[in-house]
Amino acid sequence: MANDYLINNTRIKNPHTFSIERYKLTKSGRIASGLMTMDVIAKKKTFQIHYDVLEGPDLDTIINLLDSDNAFYSFKFTERGQECTYTVYAGAIKYEKFRSDGVTYWKNVEFQLIEQ
Repeated sequence: MANDYLINNTRIKNPHTFSIERYKLTKSGRIASGLMTMDVIAKKKTFQIHYDVLEGPDLDTIINLLDSDNAFYSFKFTERGQECTYTVYAGAIKYEKFRSDGVTYWKNVEFQLIEQ
């Protein structure tokens, strides 16, 4: 599966740019003295996927997967040499029409997959 990206076990085209954002979910508050307290609830990741240009059928595959009635998806890829699987939900999918000469091309295709 090296360098493959799969959503619900369907391969999508390898992105031009793939980045991972790590963050902590926390619960915080202040006690009577004003001192802040904070508990780490979970550590999560957001996956940023970007394509410079995609052919229409490649974009259709992504949209059909993420625009379904499912709230969550399986996302598989290789991170630092290790195969990883995450349960994610999709953020907005952004794309611009580039040109059409029998096949429509889309540019600046971007979306995020956010860990559940």
